[in-house]
Amino acid sequence: MKKILLIILCLLVIGCSNDKISNEELDAINNDIINYLSNNQYDNLIFNYVDYENRNVVVGLSDNSVEKQNDFKEKIVDSKHIKFVQSEVMNDDVKKEYKINIPDLNDITKVTINTMSQYDSIIEITDKEDIENIYNIFYNRTTTKESVSKNPENPDELFDIIFTDNENNDISIYIYTKDDKCYLEQTNNGIYETSLNDFNTVKEYIKN
Repeated sequence: MKKILLIILCLLVIGCSNDKISNEELDAINNDIINYLSNNQYDNLIFNYVDYENRNVVVGLSDNSVEKQNDFKEKIVDSKHIKFVQSEVMNDDVKKEYKINIPDLNDITKVTINTMSQYDSIIEITDKEDIENIYNIFYNRTTTKESVSKNPENPDELFDIIFTDNENNDISIYIYTKDDKCYLEQTNNGIYETSLNDFNTVKEYIKN
């Protein structure tokens, strides 16, 4: 009897753990949508993006009926981690607003700064005050400028900032300079203008 209960408990634990989805798996679902749209027309889809905080891929449909959701699943991708929402068709005067996806400050255990070989170093930051200083550069940013490439195009100086949360999920955001301006960029989730002071705040951690 004890062995049977133990087996049942193990199955329940495994089942729960399999229900979790990694950032890479979420990105893969979102990329399947992007790849489909690059080769096919699908007028009912208005936007899609990864919501790392809530662990799903948000898909905005102009007709969000069950019938149209099923049509999307059959033609593009079917996953229980897709969240369908109602959206209005956007015209040329109405642009999609992006918001940076970043873990909650209290959940961040580490920030890694990858210098992308410019200084041949990777910096790991675990001090809470330093984490908050970097977090404040990225928190609550919005933009209407889309990110259409995997990496920023032709930056003058580039750092990859990786936030690791308490479940060991990583979220990456670039900060870089280009043509005497500074930007934040999250792949497929917007390009955000920022200040030289913000860029130098990150750079100081590298120098130290």
